[in-house]
Amino acid sequence: MEWTTLQHLDLRHVGLGVRPLQPHAATFHPHQALVAVAIGTFIVEFDALTGSKISTLNIGAPVVRMLYSPTRGHTVIAVLQDCTIRSCDFDLEQTCVLHLVEKKTEQISSDTEVHLALTPRLSIVFFGFHRRMSVTVVGTVEGGRAPTKIKTDLKKPIVNLACHPRLPVLYVAYAEGLVRAYNVHTYAVYYTLQIDNTIKLNGAGAFAFHPTLEWIFIGDRRGTLLAWDVSTDRPSMIGLTQVGSQPITSVAWLTTLQLLVTLSRDGNLQVWKTRVIVNPNTPPTPASFFEPAAIEALDIPRILSQKGGEAVYPLPRIKALEFHPKSNLAALVFANVTSGETSRNKTTYSRERRKKLYSVLQSARGSSASIIKEKLSTLGSSGVLADHQLQAQLQEHHLKGHNHLTILDIARKAFLYSHFMEGNTKIAPISRLPLITVLDTKHHLKGIPVIQPFHLELNFFNKENRVLHYPVRAFYVDGPDLMAYNILSGSESIYKKLYNSIPRSVEYQAKYLIYSKKQHLFLALYEFSGTTNEVVLYRENTDAMTSSSKSSTVKGRDAAFIGLNENQFAILDDDKTGLAVYTLPGGGASQETKENDKLFEENQPTETNDGDGSIRGPTPFMFETEVDRIYSTPLDSTLMFASHGSQIGLVKLIQGYRLTTSSSNGHYISTKGEGKKSIKLKTNEIVLQVYWQETLRGHVAGILTTHRVLIVSAALDILAGTSTNFDKGLPSISLDYSFFC
Repeated sequence: MEWTTLQHLDLRHVGLGVRPLQPHAATFHPHQALVAVAIGTFIVEFDALTGSKISTLNIGAPVVRMLYSPTRGHTVIAVLQDCTIRSCDFDLEQTCVLHLVEKKTEQISSDTEVHLALTPRLSIVFFGFHRRMSVTVVGTVEGGRAPTKIKTDLKKPIVNLACHPRLPVLYVAYAEGLVRAYNVHTYAVYYTLQIDNTIKLNGAGAFAFHPTLEWIFIGDRRGTLLAWDVSTDRPSMIGLTQVGSQPITSVAWLTTLQLLVTLSRDGNLQVWKTRVIVNPNTPPTPASFFEPAAIEALDIPRILSQKGGEAVYPLPRIKALEFHPKSNLAALVFANVTSGETSRNKTTYSRERRKKLYSVLQSARGSSASIIKEKLSTLGSSGVLADHQLQAQLQEHHLKGHNHLTILDIARKAFLYSHFMEGNTKIAPISRLPLITVLDTKHHLKGIPVIQPFHLELNFFNKENRVLHYPVRAFYVDGPDLMAYNILSGSESIYKKLYNSIPRSVEYQAKYLIYSKKQHLFLALYEFSGTTNEVVLYRENTDAMTSSSKSSTVKGRDAAFIGLNENQFAILDDDKTGLAVYTLPGGGASQETKENDKLFEENQPTETNDGDGSIRGPTPFMFETEVDRIYSTPLDSTLMFASHGSQIGLVKLIQGYRLTTSSSNGHYISTKGEGKKSIKLKTNEIVLQVYWQETLRGHVAGILTTHRVLIVSAALDILAGTSTNFDKGLPSISLDYSFFC
């Protein structure tokens, strides 16, 4: 997985002042794809998917902290630098003052810590200044609840506030790591979160809540990350790890990816996965709850330069990272460095960095790569190249015919690059706000439910009798279970347990679900931790008099049915080149298929029992080049394949010739385009779904990719097509709202 830019929100023309402005705060709507951005004295609301500006409000003073109201539509509650709390209604395009501080001379800056918390249960807002002894409560509606100052039951400085997203609970964080939960109506104490004195804490710097479980994640100002289970009257700490020495300023739970993100004050971003191991023989160990997630580091120059952006120098520090509560979407806010401060410190800063880098290069002669990397990592951005720059250097080095690029060469390139950036990069505020996402390059639809869809026929509206026959139930995969959803009653139940038991230490994920209506056969694809992939075969029991059929598994990364009667299916090996074809018993095959079956019988090493007859196969085939996906077709002995960023093609599984010199002992399948019709894919374009239908013009296929939608004929002639920029080529962003909103 890696971080990538979705788009840049253009804020260059906000204010139309002489000096350019830089966004300094952002917040997402709790349910909709909306983001509010604070820049100067303005708050601008954007559509987070299209990047379109919806509304702009001038509120008179810069924002210090703001949040969308969970009870009032498109309304933002903001604390301003003039110490007022304002309600900004984007629907009415007006603002109102909810609370005015009595001390007129008191002013705060955008870097001042002000704590703000909103509850979905009441139209009130809790706020307080850092390390004060009280919390102020005020209504979020003009003329609503009058400001009330509440003295807590503990005489300790308050360092943070948070409200539970579902329950009427207010969490007040005190100094030295103590957190107390209060009822938002009566302010009675529910419970206290506190660990023993052996672990020193400075107080909560950030809160995050699990969307379904009663888990609370707390980032401490001492660099410690904690997880609490508050599902019982006596909460227990279930996770503990040391993130670093800097205070944790932000914690967020990525719902679609089941990951936790922490941001420290120095801009260090880390991603964690949670792991609960239940062993009745040993008590749970909080130290093993958090594990670093397998995700590439956030490359800031690459993020800024993607999607038409521009890189800046010196490297900006991340101030805040705001995540959407229900989508894989985040806003990246950088610390504001003015041009005057940069010009004053530029010469001294750069000279010192170059001296350190030069001394490292001189002392590194003869040292191992690991030692040089360790020394360079302490120098920051001027000591190492960003990822996209490193890739460019590797490609340039390869084109010049050089075989090896040493770490010393990379360091010299970084030394020269810092000189170039100082003289050629315009130092100015970053006037565009990057919206970023986590992209799983192996599974672009990760987080989207694995379902078996049913579609409306293309010629439905041309029929005289427009009657649509819906199936009795819809199927989807939930963990190791095949679930059935009754469309009429709305009830759901476990249709079949595909795996009786999976060890808790093994991570797995369902990727695809393929179903044959004619053969009543399910092919469910699972990916396990590491590189292991399995296809689970399960045939429905259509005869009530027979016993329930059993499921079986076959190693492979993808599967597809073949032929009009779907009496064959193919399994793509993990190496992306091997293909195994199986033949189902019976099925009323066509004459062409029966003739081809005779050729399949030449190589039948094994039989697979699916509980309702034997399956013949596999018959091995070999693709000429790597293939990423295979798709079912209603064409006899024909399979559709897709190579990411390359092509979509059709192959006949019988017409290939025997590769006698190959160790695969199978049939050779050419994927080259000579003499064959294929669809060329755009760069980075990935095929997501293929669905076939029979029309008056014969069989046609609807193809959904990350860039467009195509309708093609059985000869791969494009009948219709469209391109869309709605999800910027990342369907996991836009499809989230189809299931979570």
